[in-house]
Amino acid sequence: MSSYSALVRTHFFAPHGTGELATGPGLVVSGKAGAQADRVAVAFQLRVAAGVIDACVFRARGCPYVIAAASLVAAELPGQSATAMRELTARLLADRLAVPRDRLGRLLAIEDALRTCWQAWENSGLSASPSS
Repeated sequence: MSSYSALVRTHFFAPHGTGELATGPGLVVSGKAGAQADRVAVAFQLRVAAGVIDACVFRARGCPYVIAAASLVAAELPGQSATAMRELTARLLADRLAVPRDRLGRLLAIEDALRTCWQAWENSGLSASPSS
């Protein structure tokens, strides 16, 4: 574990936002992605109210980079515009967490799961609100 960045270790050993969303106002959108061959699975649930992400939780299986990246997403998305779901990329997460190039592909599951959440948000018809 010593080769991982401090931020990876922090989020891996004490992940933010694991589990299920508590009840509350707003629309809940979900997305999951992963590949059995890569032994990676990620699922997000986000609550969006008035075009702003109110809460984000996840469940993930994978290497420490995957767990840390999902935790980082869950910690940082609340309070942001719903568009953050589609703008967050594997490359941005990899740069923040100092993920080696050969592990970047594992973070694509996180990007894919967030894009699925974005699609659910767009399909809800609420994405046209002025605050999104």
